[in-house]
Amino acid sequence: MLGVMVLLAGVLAACGGGGSSSSESSGTSEPASSEESSGGEEAAGGEEEESTEGEELNVLTWETYDEPEYLKEFEAETGIKVNATNVGSPAEMFSKVKANPGQVDIVLATAGWFPQYVEAGLLEEIDTSKIPNLKNIKLGFPWEEATSVEGKLYGVLYNWGDQPLAWIPKEVEGLDLSKYENSKGELDDWNVLWDPALKGKVSLFDDPTSVEPMVPLALGFEEPYNLDEQEFEEFEKKLFELRPQVKRLTTGFDDQTTQLASGEASVAYLNNVASATALKEEGDELMVNNTVEQGVPAWSDNLAITKEGGGKKLAAVYKFIDASLAEKWQARFIGDSGNSGTLNYEQATSKEAEQAGLTAEKLEGTLIPATKAGEAFFSKMKFFKPVEDLEKRLQVWNEFKLGIGG
Repeated sequence: MLGVMVLLAGVLAACGGGGSSSSESSGTSEPASSEESSGGEEAAGGEEEESTEGEELNVLTWETYDEPEYLKEFEAETGIKVNATNVGSPAEMFSKVKANPGQVDIVLATAGWFPQYVEAGLLEEIDTSKIPNLKNIKLGFPWEEATSVEGKLYGVLYNWGDQPLAWIPKEVEGLDLSKYENSKGELDDWNVLWDPALKGKVSLFDDPTSVEPMVPLALGFEEPYNLDEQEFEEFEKKLFELRPQVKRLTTGFDDQTTQLASGEASVAYLNNVASATALKEEGDELMVNNTVEQGVPAWSDNLAITKEGGGKKLAAVYKFIDASLAEKWQARFIGDSGNSGTLNYEQATSKEAEQAGLTAEKLEGTLIPATKAGEAFFSKMKFFKPVEDLEKRLQVWNEFKLGIGG
C-alpha cells in the first residue's frame, strides 16, 4: 500500500514548520556503536583525530530536529557543546546566516536554497571522507542533486518529507467535492482548494518556498520550479484567486493544527503532518493524501557547514554531522518526531531501530512505509529546486498576503 491515504500518527516537523523558538544545550542520541560513530582515537583514513574537547557549535535547525537530550548526550560523548536555534522558514535561516556568517557553524538548509548560499560564499564544500555514516543513507531518491552546485556537494541529507493535501472528513461531509475525488472517494486534486464551497475554509501557512510550488501543479504544469513567462503569469493569477479561500495564513505547526481543530479551516495544504497526530489525540480525524494526482511538493533539510563559522571548526563539525547520521540517532529522531529522517524501510524496521525507540506503531505514522513502493511513490514527489526567479516569487507572495482576510 502506497500510503496514499493515511491517518498519520507521527510527529513530523516539516521544514519551516516550527516557530522561531531557540534551544541551547548539548549532546546526541544514544551513544553510537564504534562502527556508526565518527568518534574514537583515529579519524577516517587512519589519521590521528584532532581533539574537540571544549569545542562549541552553533546550529540553525528546525523544531524537533536537535532535541536537548540528544545534544547533552553528544557533549558527554565528545566534549562538544551544541547550541541549537530553531528557525521558522528557509528564508529566515538564510537571512540569519548571511547577516552573521561567523556566528553559525552548521545550518539545516532546505533544498532549493543551496545556490543562494553558495553564490553568497557562505558554505564550505563537504568532504565525504570525513563522514563514515554517510553510507547509511540508502533512500530511493537522489538527495545529492539538491545539495550540489556545479558538481560540488555542499550538504548532507538529514530529513525529508512532503507538503500533502489534508482534510477533516466531518467538515467536508455534505459538500459536493466529487469532481476532485479519485476512484476511492478520496480528495486527489489540488484544485479543490479553489472550490467556492470552501471559501474561507482553506488553511495555508506563510512560507512561499513551500506553498507556491503547489499552484503550478494545480494548473497542470509538470515542472513547478522553473516557469516560463506565460506560465508565471498563470501561476500568479491562480495564486491570487486563492485569496478568498483563506481567512488567514498560519505560522508554524501549532497554529495550523489549532486552526483545523477549531473548525476555522476544513481543508489544508499541510505544513506538518504532526497535525494529524495532534487532532487524533483530541478525537478528530485528519485525512492526508501524500500522492495527489498532479504531484506533491517535497522537501529535504540538509546539514551544511558555514565557511566563516564551521569551516574553522571542521573536526567538531564533522563529528556532529557523522553522529547525526548514525542509525541509532536517526531511529530515535524518527521515533520521537515522526519525521522521515534518512532511514529506508529495512533500516527502520530493524531490531536496532526498535531498540532505539522506533516502534512499529511509530513507524506507521511516517512516510517511510510508503517508500516501499519505490518509484510508484517517489514519482509523485516534486522535490524543491532553485526557482526561475526567487526575488520575483517572494514579491508575488507578499502581494498575495496583502489580499488575505480583506
